[in-house]
Amino acid sequence: MRMPRVRRDGSEGMRYLFIALVAGGLEVGCATPQVSSRPQVSEEVERWQRRYQEECERAEALAVRLAAAESALEQAAQERAESGQLTHLLEDELDRSVAERHSLVEHNAQLVTRQRELTALQEELEDVWYQSALSRARRRSQPQPAQQTPAPQEPAGSPEGGSR
Repeated sequence: MRMPRVRRDGSEGMRYLFIALVAGGLEVGCATPQVSSRPQVSEEVERWQRRYQEECERAEALAVRLAAAESALEQAAQERAESGQLTHLLEDELDRSVAERHSLVEHNAQLVTRQRELTALQEELEDVWYQSALSRARRRSQPQPAQQTPAPQEPAGSPEGGSR
């Protein structure tokens, strides 16, 4: 095996110097103190994060308001449906009441007619009663003949009849 030949003209020293400078530069670069001022990008990021948080809060508030509005709409729709049902029930009840009223009016008319008929019958009965009472009073007020012989009555079928 052959050994590499080394030059001794001074280039080898330059090589070591170069390596030392590179190593020293790397050390200095790694040991650079942190800058206390924040970079511009960091401030932009924070500003956007704040805006994002504000928008999230605003969106959440809007979601709460939207939920409340939807709840109110649902309640109004339910009340409207109940109102419609009640209106339908009331209309049915009104129709039944009108039909019942109509039947009561007809029944009342029949009762009025019957009352008139009964009044007419009562008047006829009063007239009959009055005539009967009057004829009884006349019979009682007429002097009764004492022991009169009754006249012979003719048969009902005779041509001369019983009344003249």
